[in-house]
Amino acid sequence: MPIVSRNLNVLARCGNQFRNEHLKPLGLTAVQAPYILHICGTPGLSQDKLARRLHVNPSNATRQLSLLEQNGYVRRQSSPQDRRQMEVYPLKKALDACAEIRRVNAMWNAYLTEGMTPQELALLEGLLDRLRQRATLWDEQRENAL
Repeated sequence: MPIVSRNLNVLARCGNQFRNEHLKPLGLTAVQAPYILHICGTPGLSQDKLARRLHVNPSNATRQLSLLEQNGYVRRQSSPQDRRQMEVYPLKKALDACAEIRRVNAMWNAYLTEGMTPQELALLEGLLDRLRQRATLWDEQRENAL
């Protein structure tokens, strides 16, 4: 595996383990945390748009949203404009969890970047943003081809 992909995979797996440990008291997983942040940031977002924003398969989004709904974090309802679309709304439990999710994410970021100079951090953030842009371009092109 190329070194960039390998390193990004290790960062993602370790980050998920870190978030899993720290979010366990909330009954959330690292996979569910971004769902909560997006839903709280955009109440009423459709399941389909949420899946696209998170770059996940719609069936995976449905599965995670079902779990979040069962655990009292979100409410789903049919869109009044298009009954085929499901809108997702945060419940109090999700709104309360947002600050903790952001805190845990900030802790992981601080741990990873400890000892970096401001210049190194700026360079790293710029390069990672370029990689993110390329990855999302591929995902958008793939989605448009479907």
